[in-house]
Amino acid sequence: MIPQITQKNVHLFIPYKVSKICDYICQKENISAQEAVVKFYKTKTARLLAEEKSKLWHFGWVSLYEMYKEEQNGK
Repeated sequence: MIPQITQKNVHLFIPYKVSKICDYICQKENISAQEAVVKFYKTKTARLLAEEKSKLWHFGWVSLYEMYKEEQNGK
């Protein structure tokens, strides 16, 4: 039986995805892990990932990284 994803449990999907995204940001931008985490969490992508209704938790970390990059390039 697959559990229903709600706002109360969506947080279970986030740490792994954010850690993979931030590791990749560190590599690509040559910045520290702390800087990558702060930089990612300041984005709309990160805010939406934390909202169950956005369904971004469904996406893989690579897709989420691409969304992050598009957001960064749009600034």
